[in-house]
Amino acid sequence: MAKQKKEKQKSTFWKDFKAFISRGNIIDLAVGLVVGAAFTAIVNSLVNDIIKPLIALLVGGNLSELAVILRPEEVNEAGEVIVEAITLNYGNLIMAILTFLIDAFVIFTAVRIVRNVQRRIREESEKLKLKLTQKENGEVAEAEAVVEEQAPAAPAEPPKPTVEELLAEIRDLLRENKAASAADLAESAGKPEEKK
Repeated sequence: MAKQKKEKQKSTFWKDFKAFISRGNIIDLAVGLVVGAAFTAIVNSLVNDIIKPLIALLVGGNLSELAVILRPEEVNEAGEVIVEAITLNYGNLIMAILTFLIDAFVIFTAVRIVRNVQRRIREESEKLKLKLTQKENGEVAEAEAVVEEQAPAAPAEPPKPTVEELLAEIRDLLRENKAASAADLAESAGKPEEKK
């Protein structure tokens, strides 16, 4: 019995795993990952090969090397470093922020273009469906008109009560209920209570 249960769980697990792997979203994720890696190489090249040299020209040196020295390095008489310098490398931070902003801008632009294309395709598809539906409805309406001419008229539905009529009916029922309750109360007040 326990062995059969384990086999059922195992087969269900593998079925679920197979369904998960074969979903379109997983494949899209894998493609996105590969494209993202290639895209990162392009953005890094843009930053390192084009933007950094332009900033270095404006700053007068490599931006990544900009730093504030908190404690200088200590060197012995032989020129060997005894204690490393402590620095705040704000140039690296600026470059990381710049790379992030460029990445975000390019990704935003790409996603926006894709969404606009998808929206246009969806709108054109809806217009086409509407045209086809209208064409079919025109043909159906003609067929229904022919059927209506040939079929006898169906009896009309009785009119539905208005809101005022419904409220009046509710009021009358409440009055009847109140009168019945009062009669029951008067009747029970006249009889002595039975002991249990």
